[in-house]
Amino acid sequence: MQVNFNTQQYNQNYFNLKNNSNQQSPSFRGNIAKEVADASDALAEAAMSRSRFMEPLTKAYDNVTDWIAKNVFGKLMATKTVAKFAEKNKESNFVINHIVTAGAAVGTGMYIYKTLKLPEDKMDSDRKKVLALNHFLTFAVSTAGAYLVDGLLNKKWNAVTQKYAELYLNKPDIAKIIEKENARLVKEGKNKIDLIDYVADYCNDPKLVRRIKGMGVGKTLLIATMIYRYLVPVAVTPIANKLGDKFLAHKKEQEAKLQKA
Repeated sequence: MQVNFNTQQYNQNYFNLKNNSNQQSPSFRGNIAKEVADASDALAEAAMSRSRFMEPLTKAYDNVTDWIAKNVFGKLMATKTVAKFAEKNKESNFVINHIVTAGAAVGTGMYIYKTLKLPEDKMDSDRKKVLALNHFLTFAVSTAGAYLVDGLLNKKWNAVTQKYAELYLNKPDIAKIIEKENARLVKEGKNKIDLIDYVADYCNDPKLVRRIKGMGVGKTLLIATMIYRYLVPVAVTPIANKLGDKFLAHKKEQEAKLQKA
């Protein structure tokens, strides 16, 4: 028996089916592009409207900060006290620590003053003394810890900033260059240079100088913040409370003896 396949009819049917499917298939490309464009326009419009809304607030903020910088910090920086402080500590590695300590001392003094001035109906005098002692101990231990930790990390931090400078300048032998230059300067009776001096005077890169100084300031502020705000208060407060409890217990004991006598 001979079987014949009608391939012509099959091919024609397949061709018709393919054409129909192409005609009936929806095209998403144009719709998606249009939706993306509409979304982008809406986002841009929203950003512009927020910008216009925030513009008066931004100007007010800028005016306030400019006024503070000019009339407060500007005048403060122009005083003889600040000038003497800057001259005395220009070679110190702890200038930022001194500034942080001064601010912390002022804040602690205000806390102690307000605590001791509380009326008796809110807190008795003994409790006020204990709380004031807590403030003072927190400040003292935090200050000592900030100086200690910052000093211990100086060498390691210098290595970090030196590595950063080497990568930035593409000079992997900066330490050897500075060491060699310092040997020459010592022979000539001149002062040694450090990394900042080398970058500023030998590489003439003020941008990198600002970055290195900023990294050092950031390190000191981070250490001081962690110690003043988190580590020491958690460690000192229980100790201060125990000392306060012993003080109050001893005082009550003395009062009880006086009453019996």
